[in-house]
Amino acid sequence: MGSNIHNYMEVLVGKRFIELNFHQFYTLDQISDIKCIALNQLPTLYIRHSLDMLAATPQKKLVQYDDMVAAAVENAEKMVANDRRERKDDFENIVVYAPKDRFELEDEEIPFSGEIKLD
Repeated sequence: MGSNIHNYMEVLVGKRFIELNFHQFYTLDQISDIKCIALNQLPTLYIRHSLDMLAATPQKKLVQYDDMVAAAVENAEKMVANDRRERKDDFENIVVYAPKDRFELEDEEIPFSGEIKLD
């Protein structure tokens, strides 16, 4: 892929991290973990130019993307904050977080789940 192609969700997650001042509260390893966990909850949206994408996308959809990112980052932060690898106590109270409010986008492709029959 060309160097100018990137996942727009990475841009939004990075923006959210700056808004929440994560660099003041977490180590670089924790920040990397939170980013990975958050991005795994989000759909990929590959673009070449952010400005073109912003101009071509309705405001309602941009707000929806921001809401999705906020929920994914919140879930990821909880997972890292409650990291069972760091706890010394027993494992009776393990909390498992599921993706919160996974938004379905009206133009998001549904993965193919049928059979392919070749003649």
